[in-house]
Amino acid sequence: MTDFFKKIFNKQRSNTGRESEPICPYCKKILEQRPQRKKKCPFCKNFIYTRRLPPNYEIVLVTEDEAKKIDLEKEKFFFRQRWLDTLKQYGITERIFNIRKDELSQRNQKEANDRDVFWSLFNEINQEAMKTGDFQTLKTIYYSMAMFLNEEGKECFDLLQQSAKMELLVIKRRGVIKKVQIITAGHNSCSNCRKSENKIFSIDEALEKMPIPCKECTTTLYDENKGFCRCRYIPSMI
Repeated sequence: MTDFFKKIFNKQRSNTGRESEPICPYCKKILEQRPQRKKKCPFCKNFIYTRRLPPNYEIVLVTEDEAKKIDLEKEKFFFRQRWLDTLKQYGITERIFNIRKDELSQRNQKEANDRDVFWSLFNEINQEAMKTGDFQTLKTIYYSMAMFLNEEGKECFDLLQQSAKMELLVIKRRGVIKKVQIITAGHNSCSNCRKSENKIFSIDEALEKMPIPCKECTTTLYDENKGFCRCRYIPSMI
């Protein structure tokens, strides 16, 4: 639970000393029932807002201003948890994340935002994988970085292209398969991506032409204004 969420919980408990007793966050009068959704207080006539706070998702009764702040904090909380889960596959724990955040905060003499911390860790993973020639890790980290930028509304096509290139190099390194086939996301693919479905290229030809990701893709992920191509290669025996 974040410090902000704890503050909201503690505020409610301190009003009556009893956590289970529903009170109006404005006039502090005891309510007959705990509202399950937005409701007007029968005493002061202000609207009481309800919110569920992580991690236990208990309902709290708050003012309109508090509800807006909670919504923003929940957005930041889920953003942080989602990308921490992504970084776990690379051995990045929450402790490592917090250490990096402290380092960036001290360097910039102000608290670093979570987005900058995640981007710093992404780049570190990328650089280490480049040093060791770990194409598999490069493939996945480029894709994660592309998703991250897309969520921020930034251009990510080059990173998607790098991920596709690493996928080809992974297959080529095995030394057995000489050709690859393009597969799409099926019914979730746009008409432009479906034009490439099942096309076969030699690995060297695919590396030269880079037919995917599709530049004209219209399927969206986070950013509704930018396409995010989900096409990928699979080995072909044809």
